[in-house]
Amino acid sequence: MPAISLESRMDLLGECINIGLGRAAEALNRMCASHVVLFAPEIRVMSRPSLTAAASDRCPAVCEGVFLPFSGAMRGMTALAFSHGDAAALVTGLTEAMGILDASEQMRVDTLREVGNVVLVGVLGAMGTMLGLHVDYQPLSTGQSLAPLLGVAEACSTVTLYVRAHFSLARYLAKGDILVVLAQEGFSALTGALDAKIREATGQADPSLTNPPPAS
Repeated sequence: MPAISLESRMDLLGECINIGLGRAAEALNRMCASHVVLFAPEIRVMSRPSLTAAASDRCPAVCEGVFLPFSGAMRGMTALAFSHGDAAALVTGLTEAMGILDASEQMRVDTLREVGNVVLVGVLGAMGTMLGLHVDYQPLSTGQSLAPLLGVAEACSTVTLYVRAHFSLARYLAKGDILVVLAQEGFSALTGALDAKIREATGQADPSLTNPPPAS
């Protein structure tokens, strides 16, 4: 049986993530009664050193971050991070679409928090539903740096999914970073689920079923 390629896994993972982003965009459309486009031009799997580089090079050291811990088959934490400028552009676009031209600071914080909740749950939910992996969400939090996410990555052996997310709303364009830190066993579960889905789609049998252990 041919081995499943990394390209095939990434294609399926990208499909799951973009379905989740599509659902998140629909929810944001309903929230502000305006057309929101949300897509992911870049998806990567990174090791712990790569996460450190991404946090320093791609994500600003001081940022607007929304953090969502989760447990279940995929255990870890996910984050949606924006530079202050991108966060301001996105929140302004959303609040103006709702007819609010001078949003208070608390409303801006609440709006960004809700965007994070919608996007992160949308992405994880799509991955879980399509791949048959149950996910339990923990309380959401916000912060001004990626320290909560890096703390989870430091605490145990982890693998990170990095997604560059683009938001387009009326005359506003904002770029954010979605980072999903998975415990090693969670990443193994994700890889196994991707492989099973690919075999199902291509008509390949699961090797664990075609090669049973010998009878005792």
